[in-house]
Amino acid sequence: VYRPMEDTDISVMIELGAQMHAESAYRDLNYNREKCEALCIKYILNPKWFFGYCAYEGDELIGMIMGHLVPYYFGNDLLASDTVWYVRKDRRGSMVGIRLLNAFRDWAKERGASEICIGVSSALNLDRTHKLLSRVGFDHVGGIFKEALTKC
Repeated sequence: VYRPMEDTDISVMIELGAQMHAESAYRDLNYNREKCEALCIKYILNPKWFFGYCAYEGDELIGMIMGHLVPYYFGNDLLASDTVWYVRKDRRGSMVGIRLLNAFRDWAKERGASEICIGVSSALNLDRTHKLLSRVGFDHVGGIFKEALTKC
């Protein structure tokens, strides 16, 4: 079942987010469940600008995507950008990720976005994710460079 995010999804989305966080490049950074809950509520309450979608198999959340619309800093066109796009480890390679992405794409088109940007900053399955995004019509146009800074 694929559907928009609802209040009742928040706790399981936060737990799935914790799984993503634990296996990602962000694993050494703090994961704040309260902050994630506030973000989910913001997304649910502002569907014009924020998007949240869930994939369930029975009662199990197996994937999610969240994104938002923002005007480009240099003009008035709208950019749709993902905040999180994650599929549970045991469901990767299935159609779950593509179906979630297509739901986000449809939402962005309905709201007049000029383009969608999907960030791949988690360092999860980089080669597979790049191939998938290329296969479904995305162009690879840049990268993210990171440097860990010493905590003060």
